[in-house]
Amino acid sequence: MNCKIVYIVSFLFVILFNSCIEKRKLSYSLKSTNEELSFILDNNTKSSIMTMFVYNDNEFEYLTFQNPSKNEILFYDLETCNLKFKICPEIEGPNGVAFILGYYIHNLDSIFLTTRSFEEISLIDCNAKVIDKYEYKYTLDSTELKRFYSTTSIYTPIAILNNKAYIVPGCNRWQEVNPVSAYIDLSTKHVISLPFNYPSFPNTENKNKRAGIEEHMSRCFDGKNFIYSFYFDENIYVASIDHKNLKKIKVKSKYIKEVEYIDDFGKTTIERSCELSNYGNMIYDKYRKLYYRIAYPKTTIEKNVKGYELREYGRKYFTIIILDDKFNIIGETKFPDYTYNPRLIFVRKDGIYICNSHYLNPNYSDDILGFTKFVHNSEHPHPVFPPQLASF
Repeated sequence: MNCKIVYIVSFLFVILFNSCIEKRKLSYSLKSTNEELSFILDNNTKSSIMTMFVYNDNEFEYLTFQNPSKNEILFYDLETCNLKFKICPEIEGPNGVAFILGYYIHNLDSIFLTTRSFEEISLIDCNAKVIDKYEYKYTLDSTELKRFYSTTSIYTPIAILNNKAYIVPGCNRWQEVNPVSAYIDLSTKHVISLPFNYPSFPNTENKNKRAGIEEHMSRCFDGKNFIYSFYFDENIYVASIDHKNLKKIKVKSKYIKEVEYIDDFGKTTIERSCELSNYGNMIYDKYRKLYYRIAYPKTTIEKNVKGYELREYGRKYFTIIILDDKFNIIGETKFPDYTYNPRLIFVRKDGIYICNSHYLNPNYSDDILGFTKFVHNSEHPHPVFPPQLASF
């Protein structure tokens, strides 16, 4: 009899313990604070920013971003929110780099620029003087690569490791080898593709198109691994630096029943695409060793809302899935309609800053690029659980 009682008590304890662990596992969320940063824009700079990075030169911490309509990178002091200086690469001439879309600041004398025009990366210094140029149209084994942009609205920044620039070339359905990633050896200028091809997706049978929804994707780097988030895939892909080790891990929003696809033959309007359920950027938080995956649950937009502008400013409604350092989901936070732009997020030691300059936000001003600071509601250590591996 006593043995039965002990067994029942032990069994109930295990159930209770597991229940508590599960609650702790999903206890993280992002909470808005009263702290905001506001950066005053001049008349020539729009708030629909596509590339934005924080840069620290050990003296100042800057918020940097590219003027969407100019060859101009602006540097704002993050403490004062004042504009400190601009770097303005020339379009033509001896220091010409064409029209740029995206950049990466390795240091102030090594700024990498990606161009809208062709498969080339320019390296400039803080005076916009061209130091070198790197063409990446073909790899050493003659694989053709498509254009790459080091942007943050679609989060695919260059990663510099051991004097190699890791890039994310565009998709090319027309060739058998279709690499998601490649690197440029900055010493030899050799271009090497990495062994991870673009995944195939349902409803991508239009053979007249070089690419479709495959290119809707994001990549971040955590110091050891590259993490890929394809917008129309509930899984993420974790790759070693050489991409020889690849894990496919399910990271599904609890607010999304299933991913909805854009029509591959162009029948989906921009307005309709802003209503479909899918995913967005993947961002690494090096200060907390966490990952944030944007998710867009299914919604309905009002008739007077223009899809093109809405897409530029981060759609109507989104959530952020929070992952621990083992890629376990430990929380998910919903955000209010038409308030924040999840395409513009940066991380600092004191919190996560999300752009509040959504053009349908009642407080929106086209003269200001604003951010709200968010913090985690939970500071306690969270338990480690094995991630859910998805089959290939």
